[in-house]
This record gives sequence, C-alpha cells and structure tokens, in this order.
Amino acid sequence: MELKFRVIQSNDRGLITQQGDRTYARRGPAKGEEALELPTLFIWVSDKDRYLARCWTQWTGERLGDDFIYVVSRFRDVIDLQGDTRYHQWCSKQLRSELWTLERAALDLDGVRCPPPETVHEEDRHKSAIYLQRRKQRLREQTPELSDEEEKLIQQVYDQRDRLNQAAGFIQYHVDHIIPLAKGGQHHPGNLQVISANENVRKGAKARSPIE
Repeated sequence: MELKFRVIQSNDRGLITQQGDRTYARRGPAKGEEALELPTLFIWVSDKDRYLARCWTQWTGERLGDDFIYVVSRFRDVIDLQGDTRYHQWCSKQLRSELWTLERAALDLDGVRCPPPETVHEEDRHKSAIYLQRRKQRLREQTPELSDEEEKLIQQVYDQRDRLNQAAGFIQYHVDHIIPLAKGGQHHPGNLQVISANENVRKGAKARSPIE
C-alpha cells in the first residue's frame, strides 16, 4: 500500500526533534483526515543547511492565522540533506518514498528544542520573492571587498570542510558564519569556520570555536 505523506517546510523557524513538538503549515488536513496520524517529511532550511525530520503528525484542531498547527505524535529521526537539491520536487510521490526510506546517519540533537509556533509564526513568510530579494541585498551589503589573499583563505575553509567530509564518508561538516548574516556578520575569512552538522543545528546565534 502506498504511503500518504504530509510535507512541511520550515525556513529557519524551528526544527522538530521529539514527540510532542508543535509546528505549523499553510496546508490543512484533507476532508475526513482531520484526526488522522500521517507520516511526515519535515524539511528545515537555514541558509545552505537542509535537514529532514521524519516523524508522524496530527492536526491539533488549532489555527494560527491562515496556518494549521500540527503536533508530532511519533518521532523517528533527523538527517542531513545538505547537497541534495531534490527536495524541490516534493510533488513527486517517488521522491517522498525515497526520502522516507533513505538510509543516512541520524543527527544527535540532544538538547535542541523546537520553539512554540506562537513565538515564531510569520504570517507573510510565503512572500518568498521579497524575502530572497532582501537576503541577496543583505549578502551584498555584508560582503566586503576581498583581496586575492582573503579569497584564497575563504577557499581554504571550504577545502577543509571537503577534506573532513571525505574522511567521514558523508556530509558531517559545514562552513558556518561565526556571526550569522542575519545578525550582521560578514562573508569574510575572519567570520568563517568549519563546524559539525550537529553543532550547526545547536548554534543558534551563539559563537563557537572553530575545528582545528
């Protein structure tokens, strides 16, 4: 029997990590499925980071503006999708099944908590064109003119990440802005570090020491 999936995307507004976590989505349950528990593909995106939480969710019966609030009734795992751009093809039933059965190391997210929907709700988040335009403008404004030496240093950071991932055999490390772009940080070698995927999830707005 073909599984029917619920698909929810979160753009840097809370990653579900355990049973009981609550989140929201624009699409509500289909008629007759209001109380149904469905396997759920929850993709969390922040800059270039992409994580997939696999779980089961149910509609709580609550609304938040035009959105519907869902609760995690059963939790499975969270895996790293960095470098996998197929998530843009959510309409593909085959892709949904492949992501549900995909064998990949689960992230250790002990201590990571999903904020209540009421504290992170963005009514206008679907105005993606405006969001992307503002983000590109912010990136331009926060990228100083780089010397040849600084560009080489940036490339060295990305090369270090690639070496670590190759040694690990999977995508375990990310390049991170120590001070996030959203917090005024610059795309500059002095503001870049290589950290683990687990650490990147936990980071938030806190600074971390780079991996040696």
